[in-house]
Amino acid sequence: MITAIGHTALQVPNLDASVAWATTVMGLREVAREGKTSYLTHGAAHHSLIFIEADESALDHVSLQARDDEALSELTDRLVKHGVKTIDHQREPAVKQSIRFEGPDGHVFEVYTGLAQDQPRHTGRGVQPRKFGHPMLKSERPRETQQFIEQVLGFRLSDDVGDGTLLFLRCNADHHGIGITKGGEGLHHYAWEVENIGQLGLLGDVLEKNDGRFLWGPGRHGAGGNLFTYHLDPAGCVVEYYADLIKIYDEVNYRPGRWEMSDYRFANLWGPGIPGHEFFDAGAKLPAARVAAKK
Repeated sequence: MITAIGHTALQVPNLDASVAWATTVMGLREVAREGKTSYLTHGAAHHSLIFIEADESALDHVSLQARDDEALSELTDRLVKHGVKTIDHQREPAVKQSIRFEGPDGHVFEVYTGLAQDQPRHTGRGVQPRKFGHPMLKSERPRETQQFIEQVLGFRLSDDVGDGTLLFLRCNADHHGIGITKGGEGLHHYAWEVENIGQLGLLGDVLEKNDGRFLWGPGRHGAGGNLFTYHLDPAGCVVEYYADLIKIYDEVNYRPGRWEMSDYRFANLWGPGIPGHEFFDAGAKLPAARVAAKK
């Protein structure tokens, strides 16, 4: 049903600062700006990241690519079956069809077909990724969010850390396209894939020249097997750059990995383990208006 992770849309307090960082450090290109909304891309897709100017940082929505129009119709039927209402919205530029709906913990998901892949090739400044990888969602009810993503969107579990404390789910061969971490709300980080560890080292140099630094990494996750680095963007959200993610091609015989929280290797096979509150407390919450409406 879902074939790829499309993009993340973030509400940011300073649109110009966020766009400058994305186009200088992260190697993206601004395709269009419509009012207070900026559409950016890493490559051929019309957009793989959206910034929306707002009073404070927040997760607006996560966008996923459906296989085709038939899959989008099937998803609509599943939403009805599970009692999930769709959300009225203005379709994004260069998208053929889309629907939006809310998950059990307040995250808004968009599923679309027909995003234009007509952007010119460009060599970005900074470190240009080769694709958008995944969002890591924060959730007070990770098992419920997991079940929703599996039953409604058709994802499969790849790894489970600490009996539901960290969950990694996939929609294609990539080890994970959505992650879920227990605690808080909204988004912890959004992730981009690069070619190799050399690009991660280059990112460190680019960050230093732009008054940034790594929050964590370089290292290699046990869950997912990928090389990683994390840094903060100007809106206070965590950005992961990664390479060498495990691919899962044998759906019949693959069994999800199970990790104890006491086994630091799930976080970093190289050591050290997960950093402190600066890392965990970062991210983009749900929009205040949406949280207030749920109360």
